[in-house]
Amino acid sequence: GLDDALELRARLADKPSVVVVGGGPLGMEIASGCLASGCAVTLVTQGPPLILQLGPHLAEVFVRAARERGLTIVQTAAARPEGDEGTPRVILAEGGVLEAEVVLTAAGDVPNTEWLAGSGLPAGGPVPVDARGLVRPDVAAVGDLAAFPTVRGVRRVPLWSSAIEQAKTAARALLRGTEAPPLDFQSYFWTEQFGLSLKAVGDLPVEGPPEYVDGEPGGGPALMRWPGADGAAVAAALDYRIPVPRLRRMTKAAA
Repeated sequence: GLDDALELRARLADKPSVVVVGGGPLGMEIASGCLASGCAVTLVTQGPPLILQLGPHLAEVFVRAARERGLTIVQTAAARPEGDEGTPRVILAEGGVLEAEVVLTAAGDVPNTEWLAGSGLPAGGPVPVDARGLVRPDVAAVGDLAAFPTVRGVRRVPLWSSAIEQAKTAARALLRGTEAPPLDFQSYFWTEQFGLSLKAVGDLPVEGPPEYVDGEPGGGPALMRWPGADGAAVAAALDYRIPVPRLRRMTKAAA
């Protein structure tokens, strides 16, 4: 939240050494900001950064930019932050220890559903819902805790754009039941880090190299497309100015 951001900005004023635990979008964005503030930064991750969220092609673009700007990346099977505010450190599964003046964690999220215990609703993880966001006819679940049907199976899509569309769909379903239209959601993701910006529409991650609609491999602004087996594509703009509606139209263009 805002309070965390303000505290982090204050702590970075003296350019401390920083360890960031987590190689997803948030961890990489935090690492990028710390580097831009003049800090020496080490990122601890279980696998290649961003590969689970973006896929190998896009992940490699950002990892290369991160290394070029001075990010140190440490891969480990598991990591455990410990110590107090004065002596924070990160213990690696292999036995190594990383010390820093500031340790930050951005290692993913777990649905907070424990409070549903005894309600008759799932309380041990994501709440599965139908295509309209309903757990049962009189109960809806939306947002980061809801797992809904997608082309890749029933899963969570923890994006703010997803939460908004889920809420609209569920509200209609609570009022109109099965007469309400099911969720028709197309993921939209963006990030800015290590001097690069990315906007993507469609189901990430993507596998394999893209089709280049504009630009070319090797660097520079690029407009890319990954055709999908189901006829839907993923469109991505890397350092490329394009309105989001046009990017959405690209996902429906003929392959």
